Amino acid sequence: MTVQTEQRQLTEDEKALHKEYSQGLKLRGFTKMDSEGSNQTRLFNRFNGKLLPFSFIDNDFDKWLHTQKKECVQRSASYITRTLPHVVGTKFCPRSGPFYEEPLTGCTWVNTYRAYEPATEDADVSPVFHEFFARLAPSDSERHTFLQWLAHIFQKPEERPSWHIMLPSVPGTGKGYLVEHILQPLLHHTSVVASYSRVLGKHSSLLENNLLVLLDDCKAKSVETQTELKSLLTEERQFVEQKYAAGGMVQCFTRFILASNEARPLYLDADERRWYVLTRAVHRESLQETQQFIASLDAWLKLPGSLDRVFNFFSTYPLAGFNHKSVPVSDGLREVIALSKNPHAAFLADYLVENKVFTYADLISAIGQEGLSKPNDLHLGHLLTEAGMERSRPRINGNQVSIYHPVGMTLEEIRAAYKEPAF
Repeated sequence: MTVQTEQRQLTEDEKALHKEYSQGLKLRGFTKMDSEGSNQTRLFNRFNGKLLPFSFIDNDFDKWLHTQKKECVQRSASYITRTLPHVVGTKFCPRSGPFYEEPLTGCTWVNTYRAYEPATEDADVSPVFHEFFARLAPSDSERHTFLQWLAHIFQKPEERPSWHIMLPSVPGTGKGYLVEHILQPLLHHTSVVASYSRVLGKHSSLLENNLLVLLDDCKAKSVETQTELKSLLTEERQFVEQKYAAGGMVQCFTRFILASNEARPLYLDADERRWYVLTRAVHRESLQETQQFIASLDAWLKLPGSLDRVFNFFSTYPLAGFNHKSVPVSDGLREVIALSKNPHAAFLADYLVENKVFTYADLISAIGQEGLSKPNDLHLGHLLTEAGMERSRPRINGNQVSIYHPVGMTLEEIRAAYKEPAF
């Protein structure tokens, strides 16, 4: 059977069949899409995100008629699709309806955001649920802020905070379990990555369609990575470049949880305002005891209605005093800042008083003469950046030299301050 252009007008009975079938397509999530990158109108299903050719209607209408035990001699694809929603692409818009219409152009996008729908209003969670968070965040005040931050995702997903959660702990405390078994089933739009490149890399879509990303023990291997993270954490609009499509700015709703087994996941400055750091969690007794406890929590979560109660718990948790644009200072933050300082920083401050221009080898040699161990390059680069130094390769006395010098120092000043190495 082929759905053809009308050779005659449809009868009223045929129109009724077409309308009934078209209504079923709408309920099944079908739209007609004219999108960038294609010069043909195609069917798009907003429930599964799949694109289909219009020829799908040919076979599906025939199947529907057979199932309904009905016949339709004259058939019209245009009549079937004329009332399907017409869209030009997809957007991730928390708190909006199934479609988003741009006021200026009138263009409509399918909204890919899906909200959890609990079957009960009960918000009474099990004591093991409360204990789970007491173990992850032993401090009452830090735990309250952490719960508010999580609750804010449920209650105001359209508001992106300018600060995020850093969750240091020993291995096996349940950091990954929190995201994958509690938050993901309720928020839907979550991802877990083990490398910053998954977020910062070209063509990454994580910032475009996620409410929450777990940075699972990611390692920042360069100062540049930490610098790139700064704007990523605070700005509400981010540049996203997709394959086979032009890049552009998109609204970003993504929150981050950095879960790390290290006591100092990142080097943080004294004026850090992008991370809320929880005090490092440890096992109450042992790894085995913690695993047994998480197993008991998992058993409760699998009971009918438990996830509904967790959803309602977060949806009603009080947000009084919470400011998504102003991060509180925590004891955990002070600990990480303290760990970000060390004898190398103190030595470098003294060294820079007498040495404005120097090579990497000069600095490493001086550190060794002071009796200090050689720091790793990431840490050293961070200290130099914080001290206002940068690296360049100017030509001095006919030779190109890789040196460090104060930011903004002119070539003439560099040449005047540079000391040739003695041989």
